[in-house]
Amino acid sequence: MDNEWEAGATPWLRRHQAEATWGPEANSVQCMFCGEKSVKRSASDREQDPGRLELYCDNQFCDAREMVLLVKRDGADAIFRADVKALHLVDDGTLDVHAAFPPEVKSYSMADLLADRGNEVERRMRQAPPVEG
Repeated sequence: MDNEWEAGATPWLRRHQAEATWGPEANSVQCMFCGEKSVKRSASDREQDPGRLELYCDNQFCDAREMVLLVKRDGADAIFRADVKALHLVDDGTLDVHAAFPPEVKSYSMADLLADRGNEVERRMRQAPPVEG
């Protein structure tokens, strides 16, 4: 197997794990955080993007369960990617993420949460007559 990687080529992990899967057939590799052989491609990994790998550590004791491996410099166009540019802005202090995207605190009722999913239980809750006590 060729161990070299050039910009735009399929990363080794995608060749080693042909499909993003959650089962034991995933051909897991060693996690760079916990050390267990428990890392596999995440279900959200996009094969069309060779400069970004989305990974998942299946070790329940690993604090870095979901991770992204992003190529910031590859001898080609990685420096022009939007995600790489954003990281550079954060790193050099030009972009204050907390000021640009202030956290929102919202409160939802259970009916509000279920309404987004078209849940049958929520519909029944709204149609049920009030319980008299």
